Amino acid sequence: MSTTIHNRPVLSKLGALVVKREVSAASATTRGGLSRMFQSWKARRAVAAELYAMSDRDLNDIGVSRFEIPAIVRTVR
Repeated sequence: MSTTIHNRPVLSKLGALVVKREVSAASATTRGGLSRMFQSWKARRAVAAELYAMSDRDLNDIGVSRFEIPAIVRTVR
């Protein structure tokens, strides 16, 4: 049985977020910290939107079920 990933752009965004380090609340007081936090939030929202837009088959291909999406987005920084 082969696994086919039908939506590669989602995986690249998700992968980029996984390796991105967390921006802590303490760094928010530094110059640009709030901007970085906002950008991180926007990126997480974009990943969530793309994951929710995927079909159940596509989600199954990457090993994710629909009810796991909020937990995945919370852990990705």
